[in-house]
Amino acid sequence: MSTIVNVAVPFDRLVNAIRDLPPDEKPALWRLFDQDIDRATIAERFAAALKDIRSTYSNVSEDEVMAEALQTTHEARKLRRNVKNRS
Repeated sequence: MSTIVNVAVPFDRLVNAIRDLPPDEKPALWRLFDQDIDRATIAERFAAALKDIRSTYSNVSEDEVMAEALQTTHEARKLRRNVKNRS
């Protein structure tokens, strides 16, 4: 006679349990789940998402993107300096 028991474990508790595993057991878990990954589907979804992003932002030049990235980086660094100066 066998008994089947279903246990519902919240995802965050499962993640925490995996993080608490000894380092030498994590690769075994990785290999186990690696077999279940459908790489072709992931590649297709990534390619479709990339195509959507490119078509959505096709009217924005690389120069505009770089200028905005530099401005945002400058602002973030300035804020970080201000926070450090207050401490």
